Amino acid sequence: MNDLADAELDRATFRRWYAGLVALAATVRLAYVLGPKWDDSAVGDELHYFATAAGIARGRWFDDPWFDGYSALHPPLTALLLAPVSWVDSHLIPIQRLAMAVYGTLAVALIGLLARRVLGRRVALAATAAAALYANLWVNDGLVMSETPAVVTTVLVLLCAYRYLEAPSVGWAVVLGGCVGLAGLARAELLLLGVLVALPATLGRRDRTTTTQRWLALGAAALAAVVVVSPWVIRNQVRFDEPVFMSTQDGLTLLGANCPNSYYGDGIGFWSIECSFPIEVPDGADESVKSGIYRDVAFDYIGDQTSRVPVVVAARVARGISAWDNGGMASLNRFEGRPAWASWIGVWQWWLLMPVVLYGLWRWPSRQPRWPVLATASLAFVAFVVLYGIPRFRVTAEIAWVLGLAVGAVALWDRRVAAVRGAHDPG
Repeated sequence: MNDLADAELDRATFRRWYAGLVALAATVRLAYVLGPKWDDSAVGDELHYFATAAGIARGRWFDDPWFDGYSALHPPLTALLLAPVSWVDSHLIPIQRLAMAVYGTLAVALIGLLARRVLGRRVALAATAAAALYANLWVNDGLVMSETPAVVTTVLVLLCAYRYLEAPSVGWAVVLGGCVGLAGLARAELLLLGVLVALPATLGRRDRTTTTQRWLALGAAALAAVVVVSPWVIRNQVRFDEPVFMSTQDGLTLLGANCPNSYYGDGIGFWSIECSFPIEVPDGADESVKSGIYRDVAFDYIGDQTSRVPVVVAARVARGISAWDNGGMASLNRFEGRPAWASWIGVWQWWLLMPVVLYGLWRWPSRQPRWPVLATASLAFVAFVVLYGIPRFRVTAEIAWVLGLAVGAVALWDRRVAAVRGAHDPG
């Protein structure tokens, strides 16, 4: 890329364009919520998030919103972020969706700041524009679910990781670990960012830092992550009969992803709530006991179907990356609150622009390494393999998609400009 061209974009001009593109992101998300999503009923996981947030606003901290007892079906961050707007009695779900649109706009702004730090001003503007208009991001920002907080916290992890790589210190290692813990409070699997990003950032350095300093930084990051998640983990250990760390949802998720409905037929590679219906659980069992029963049944089924697992995993990945049964996935997405038309926009954007994305990730012009971005993207494939295939599980990969698109678009534009100038200046 042309460093001179980037220098010609002065700070004041960059800030004006950046503010305008963030405003565009807000406009897209507010229009989506105030329009197609305003009168939509809550479905799927939205029901639990909205009710839990409303309970917190009324002083019932993570009580089961539907039954007597306590709940930890999902990590707490999403409900906590929605609680401040959840005290109203009318239009509660639309107001929560408006709040989520604000958090989605924050995610776009943070992606732009990440690109500015790592890739320069012009790429930052391209990344902000791409994030503002990319359907696989804004479709989540009209839902009362965890994907939007997951994007926000993952970008925070990346910002901290790049800051640490620029100037390693125990202080920034602590901040990095804290952001990893915060991400885990959004979605439990995001704790793996500690392994995928924080660990190689601290131990993998090849500069003047000593081995002792590297291990000290890793220990500081790990301790910070533990401190952030420990209130939730301790609460779960106290409240439930069986050990619970981040969520009691794992048993049901594994059962629905490992049963006849998700191993055979049209639902292969997906998830089925119906698989839990025949499973008997003791009367009065809390969520931890139910989750343990479901988990045991799921592992037994996997053991009985080991020859089928590779086919199922392939189907999960294909569904997750929108490479197979997109019509079926668009229909299934409606049961999580995503309109079919929005799902199709996301599919077309994902694939039509993928060559530019891959070119940008290959072309990566920054002296800052690309591996943290690719590492976060790989987390999506972990989710597909271990859980099931659905495009919303690739939210961490969408960040890499946006950055790759921005780099590729700017690089192609520079090539075009250079070619035109060459044609007009043969000497």
